[in-house]
This record gives sequence, structure tokens and C-alpha cells, in this order.
Amino acid sequence: MSEGRALLRIQGYRISEELFSRGYPAGAGPCHCNARCCARGVDVDLPERDAILRQADLIKPHLDATQERDESRWFETETKLDPDFASGACASTAVIHDKCAMLDGMGRCSLQVAMLAQGRQRWALKPRYCILYPLEVIAGVIRFSPMLQDQRACCSVTTEFSQPLFEVCRDELVYLLGEAGFAELRQHYATHYPKCA
Repeated sequence: MSEGRALLRIQGYRISEELFSRGYPAGAGPCHCNARCCARGVDVDLPERDAILRQADLIKPHLDATQERDESRWFETETKLDPDFASGACASTAVIHDKCAMLDGMGRCSLQVAMLAQGRQRWALKPRYCILYPLEVIAGVIRFSPMLQDQRACCSVTTEFSQPLFEVCRDELVYLLGEAGFAELRQHYATHYPKCA
């Protein structure tokens, strides 16, 4: 990206240049996840927390012995103000047995498992932060989260890649920006990164 070029804007979000200039080598990427990113729990928008708690009876049959069945213990009681969440505040999932309360012993999200078992869309209850990872939205900018960079291959990007980050995270970006928004990302990449496209 040339110096001084404004960040691409789509659906009210600014798009970090690293989505185009960094990526994954062949055979690597978030699809090879080992769920290590879930070890510390996750911040969720308060309406997301409340929706999960309302569906507790649908979730509980999909919990295993490593998970807490009492939904009153699934989230930390403290909330914090955060403008990156739609409600302006968030809560954190509890960490139980060194992992997010929603993560089972096989590294699967019980929220996603429960929704699929109900015949619903896999991300119907999943918090936005979890859906987007390894992307994140900070101050209106969609960018790569460096939380586990160089610690886990599934969460580490490089400047030498076979697929740019935005292509690897297609589903996540379509979720956030829609198909038309994703098409804009592709057009931007083809226009401004012709040697890579």
C-alpha cells in the first residue's frame, strides 16, 4: 500500500491494509484451529450474553464433563464499557478448566454445536468477536488480531503467502460486510495489489 492512501471503507468500517498485504502459506490458516484462542475466554456484547443465557436449555445438552452446567457461572459478573461493542459495554465468558466456559474438551464451541443440532445457522448464538477471529474490529477498523501471532500457525500471518488474509477469512468478512462488501474487497485487492492477485 502506498503511503498516504486512505483506508478502504465498506459498510461504515475501515479496512486495514494488512488484510491484503499479509496472509497464510498453503495449508495453513484459521481452518486448522486448535482453539487455543479460547483459553482466556472472550468479551461479548451484553445482548449477546443475554441471548446465550436465554438459550441455556438448548446449550446444556451439548456440554461435556469439562464444562459448567450452571449458566449463572458462564460469564463474569463484572461488565465494562467498550465502544467497539454495539451496546457500548461487554462481559467476559468465564474461564473454567483453563478455557472458555463454552469450549468443550474436544475444542468445539458448544454454542455452535447446539445451533447446528437445532438445524439453525452455525453462528446464530456465537459472539461476533469469536466469529471474526483472527480478525477484530477496533475503533471501526477491521484488522488482524495479533493475540497469538507467532505462537500458533492458525493465528499467524506473514508477508509471504499463498492466500491473502481477506480471502482466507471470507466467511467471517461476508458475515460482517455481506457478499457485496466482500466483492469490494476483491476488487480493491485486484486494483491495488496486481502483482499478488
